[in-house]
Amino acid sequence: MMTERYQSELQGPYFKDNFIFDSETDSYICPQGQRLPFRGLRRSKLPGSGSFRLYRASRTACRSCPAFGICTKDKHTGRALWISSSEELLHQHRQWMNTDAARTLYARRKEMSEPTFGILKDQMLARRFLLRSLANVRAEFNLLATAFNLRTLWRVWAKSLRQINKVKTIIDDGLATTIQIHRFSGTYPGTTSVLSFAY
Repeated sequence: MMTERYQSELQGPYFKDNFIFDSETDSYICPQGQRLPFRGLRRSKLPGSGSFRLYRASRTACRSCPAFGICTKDKHTGRALWISSSEELLHQHRQWMNTDAARTLYARRKEMSEPTFGILKDQMLARRFLLRSLANVRAEFNLLATAFNLRTLWRVWAKSLRQINKVKTIIDDGLATTIQIHRFSGTYPGTTSVLSFAY
């Protein structure tokens, strides 16, 4: 559903969203009732990631906890939470992604884009832009997108034309009743599509 780094842990009982923040003591309470106090700021090794607030439980509390081995497997330190400045926004986003509206929108992102770029590069020979400047490149790509869309429309129209010709052949040969023709062309009551053709 989501593309976060630790996707499998999102549904676990000890994911960090299940820890309760106590603003008065600046600490988190784990699902087992243990406290994770603030241990200081830590700088991320990733460029542009900023710093994180580190909250960590004591080693003694975690080693004696019945959830040891599930919540954390670290024998030397207790369970730690790394909280970034955008943690609240991430939490809200994860909650929203569990709604039906979010699932519907996210399903639209599952379309494969690689075939489109493959066709542009291999069949339409658009392996590099021929123009310079952002405005010219944008115009060049708009032409490529228009050509690709017309190519796709041609395939749709060709398929529709084959269906129409098939219906006309059935009519000319007298091999179908009126109801059968309506059902095939989509004009029979209860169908959703309509094919129109001229004799």
